[in-house]
Order: sequence, then C-alpha cells, then structure tokens
Amino acid sequence: MKDLAKRTAVVAALALLLYACYRVAAHNQWIIVTHGERVVEIGEAPQVIDPQSEFSLLLIGDTGYDSAQRTQVVAAMRRHSKGAAPDAVVLLGDNFYEHGVDSVDDPRFQTDFETVFDESSFPFPFYVCLGNHDYGGDVNAQVRYTEKSDRWTMPDNHYSVRHLIGDVAIDLFVIDTYLIANPNRQGKEELDWLDHQLTQSDAGFKIVIGHHPAISGGKHGAYPAITETLPALLREHAVDLYLSGHDHDLQLNDSGQGWLQIVSGSGSKLRSTTWTDQTIFAKAAPGFCWILIRGDQRWVTFYSTESRLYTTRVGN
Repeated sequence: MKDLAKRTAVVAALALLLYACYRVAAHNQWIIVTHGERVVEIGEAPQVIDPQSEFSLLLIGDTGYDSAQRTQVVAAMRRHSKGAAPDAVVLLGDNFYEHGVDSVDDPRFQTDFETVFDESSFPFPFYVCLGNHDYGGDVNAQVRYTEKSDRWTMPDNHYSVRHLIGDVAIDLFVIDTYLIANPNRQGKEELDWLDHQLTQSDAGFKIVIGHHPAISGGKHGAYPAITETLPALLREHAVDLYLSGHDHDLQLNDSGQGWLQIVSGSGSKLRSTTWTDQTIFAKAAPGFCWILIRGDQRWVTFYSTESRLYTTRVGN
C-alpha cells in the first residue's frame, strides 16, 4: 500500500508539473494552438475572370515585426497576387512594432514597408490603418507619409475610399479604433464620423476597417468599448464586412446581425486562438486573407504561408 501511495503521489506531482509547464508555455506563446477547432469544408477557390469587372482585396495585419514569419507571409501574398489581380492591399494596423515611427523620415518606412512590399510585386495602393503599437510613436508621421509614397495611403487617421466596378460602388471606411478602445481618447468623435459617412453612402457594398476587432476568439478578444458601440453602427447601416487585425491569427466570425468580422492579424507574429459560437473559421496560422467581389458574388478566402485554408461565399 505504501508503494502504491508513493507512486500515486509521484504521478500526481508529475501531472501538476506538466500542467504548470504547459500554462507557462501557453502564456508565453511557446505553444500555438487552435482551441475547439471544428471540421469545415475547405470550399472551392474562386478564380479571377475579368479584373476590370471584379474587386480584389488583400488583407494583412500586424506586419510591424521583422520576423521570418513576415517574410514567409509576404512571399505567399506575392505568389497569390500573380493570379488575384489585386486592386489594393489593406494593412490592418500595428504597422511598426513596438513603438511606431519617430518621423516621416524614419528609415522603417523603407525597411518595413517599401522593401518588404516591393513595388514590382505590389504595384497598387495600400490602405493603412493605425494600431495601438503605432501610437507608441508619431502617428501623424504615418499620415504624412502618404505624401511621400505612391502606394501608402493614409490621408488621415480616418478616411474613406470608393471603388467602382461597373455601376457597383464599393465603399471602404478606415477608422482609428485606438481612439474608441481607450476611454480617455476621442472615441465619440470617431464613431460620429463613421456614422455620418455611412449615412451618406449609397454603395452596394460597405466595408469598415479598424485595427481592433468587435468579435474575436483570439487572445486579446474584443474590447468592451468596441463591442458596446461599433456593432450597432454596422448593423444600422447594413455594413457587409468589418476587417481587423490585433489578434495574431486568422478568423471569420458571424455577428448574427448581417455583417461578418474578418480578423487577419498574423502578418508577423502568431498567437493561439479559440473557436466560439460565432466562429465560421479560425486558425492559429501565419497568413493573410483575400476578398473577391464579382457583381453579387462575394468570396472570402484565407491562406497560410503554404496553402489555401478556407473559402466561403458570403452575402447574396
């Protein structure tokens, strides 16, 4: 009996030690997992038929860390771009880790944007939004860099862009969610601006872009200041998609209110993520997202550095 008690105690001690090691490793992101992952069909990849009558948009977030992961993700985007005929790329914030840029002449504009996203491979506009790490530096420098670059587009911390595909208008609204997520900032003004812009829009397809997600199963999750304000505007104005980064993973979530949440924040860093009741797809994988719109046909596709992960047709 004594030997059995000793063995039981040793096994219990080892189990506690292993659990403690796992918790430490998970906390420090030494272990990257997708919790609660459900089996889904990968879907059929859409094909670009006529670039002049389609809208093609690449999404990548949290690219500001010079890592092997970023090199691999951008290389995968470069390969995909050859057949995707992109009209633009969206950079979903945290463009420069850890503390933004110091001035409009900061060399990181060259090392972390112009060189990484070389113009020969990506000769189209980059619609850029601000993330929380960008606020560690001079965010106005990122706005002013628009005047120096042929591709970097951020005329203000919030702005809108319209694309016309035939007689179909697609409006993109870029907002500064750092102001909304932090109560001591100008969150109400930011929301008022978006409300006014959406009220004025007669577009057939509306996309809102901001760094912080309103729905997420990732480590950060959704900030209460975002979830208590932004979703109501998205629902009221019949927004189709809300695009975010911040959580370092890939996600597609259903709000149940007519709009979908895309998270594409694994451009240079990676963290674990979790499937929730609102999850359509989620993966803790380095990668990016691609949106293709052709008339009333709309596809969302996620790619890792090695392969296509998931495609779904959304909307009509």
